[in-house]
Order: sequence, then structure tokens, then C-alpha cells
Amino acid sequence: MENASKALLIAGAILLCILIIAIGMFIYNSASSTITDSLTSMSTQEIDAFNNQFTGYEGAQTGSNIKALVGRLIANADTYRDEPAKVPQVYINQLSNTKKNFVRAAFDANNAGMPQNYITYLGKIRNSVETKHEYWVEINFQDNGIIDYIIISYDASDKVDPDAQMRTNQSNVQCAMGQTP
Repeated sequence: MENASKALLIAGAILLCILIIAIGMFIYNSASSTITDSLTSMSTQEIDAFNNQFTGYEGAQTGSNIKALVGRLIANADTYRDEPAKVPQVYINQLSNTKKNFVRAAFDANNAGMPQNYITYLGKIRNSVETKHEYWVEINFQDNGIIDYIIISYDASDKVDPDAQMRTNQSNVQCAMGQTP
């Protein structure tokens, strides 16, 4: 009888250890998912602080301010190269009186060389801006509130829908290749 009671005590101790280990695993998994969620999501204040570095440039801006905006975009792209959702795309509708084309600077996180190419391209854009001219800037946001893309137009009357413009450019390319859009 004494051996049976010792066996029951040992079995109870083993079950208690298994229960303690299971509770420890549950707590660890809960804590790690909470930490991961807090690192990947931004609070409303963080989103506002992030957006405020660009929203001050919305509307009519001088070329000097456009150069400053592009400088901020370059610094932002360098800072957030591993977080492409925080790197706004840039659509430009005519940078100068002589360059009358619609271009797009997009950050592609899947392309390893892309952050530097994006930064280099933005540098070329900054150098093409006419300092004394007045430009028009529009900012559009993602569903989560972070800036999605910025449109820079040579004149306020030249405002464009970038999605429509990209579809038009694709149609023109297809037509030039003999395909129907």
C-alpha cells in the first residue's frame, strides 16, 4: 500500500509539472504575439507624427519647398527601407517648363537594389525642380492612415489621377506594340 501511495504522489507531481509547463508555454506565446503586434502596428499618434512630415507640403508650394519635400522623401526612404508601407510613392506631372511628361517613382521592397534606385531617382527629381516656380502637391492615404502616394504637379490645373494616368500610359504602350488595350 505504501508503494501505491508513493506512485500516486509521483504521478501527481509529474502531472503538476506538465501543467506548469503548459501554462508557461501559453503565457510565452501570448506575450510574444502581443510584443510582435505592438512592434508592427502604429498608434494614431505615430501615424500622425509620420504623416506630419509631409502634409505641410500639401497645396501650392514653391520649387524650394518641393526640393525640401523630395529631400524628406529621400531621408524617409533611407530610414524605412525595410518597411515599404512607410515609403510613399511619388507621381510627378511635369517638373519643369521643358519636361512635360508624367512619371512615377515607386519603392519596390521585393527588389534588393530598389531603395537606392528610388533614392537616386528622387535626387534626379529634386535637381529638375525649378526653384522659383509654384507647384501643386496632393497627398493620398492608405486605408490604415499612412500616406500612400504624393502627386506633384507643375500647375494646379495639371492635377491628374495617377491610376487613370498609369492606365492611359499602359494603353499607349500596348497600342504602340500593336496590342489592343
